[in-house]
Amino acid sequence: MSASLRALGPRGSDRWWSLASPGYDYTVGLVGWHRWQDALVSDVASGIVLDVGCGPAHLAQGLLRRGIDYVGVDRSHTMLAHAAHAVRGCGPGRAHLLRADLTALPFTDACFDLVVSTGVLGLLDRRARNTALTEIARVTKGEVRLLEPIVRGDQNVDRWRWRLLAFVSDQPLELTELQDVGLAPRVVGDSRFAGTYSFVLATKK
Repeated sequence: MSASLRALGPRGSDRWWSLASPGYDYTVGLVGWHRWQDALVSDVASGIVLDVGCGPAHLAQGLLRRGIDYVGVDRSHTMLAHAAHAVRGCGPGRAHLLRADLTALPFTDACFDLVVSTGVLGLLDRRARNTALTEIARVTKGEVRLLEPIVRGDQNVDRWRWRLLAFVSDQPLELTELQDVGLAPRVVGDSRFAGTYSFVLATKK
């Protein structure tokens, strides 16, 4: 998480997200975040999707309407309350929401067809992020998709633009972090997100 949120500690950061939650979904929607999230899973047609750090669970709506089962995990009670409202009546897919920490996912190995993370991993410090990535790699059957701030070797990072859109994030990921936990990542799509967020597809090696 950002330096300011890390200084609050886990309980303090949870309270911060609780305070931010009422306007969060609306605010990120204004900058196109929902459109980018939808694009990340637009071709998913079946299976069970785990959304780590799901927040208000925007991703769930389109997936559930296509008959895809959705599991959302978040630490914030308040965000999960918003998520419960978002998934109501969105079937025929089944939705399950769970309060849990990304660094200790309460699932068995290889139990999800796809694990998705959007705007979450960049909020973690390097050690917590490594643990979270290890957990993500453990619970997926083989595919991980990210919409996260990524250090891209082909682009200079526009720090001001990135900070504006990243809201509180301050630590872009390096692809080597995914490789270190047994994933083979590749950045996909055009460079419109360079310096802010990138689409990353990763599979188990």
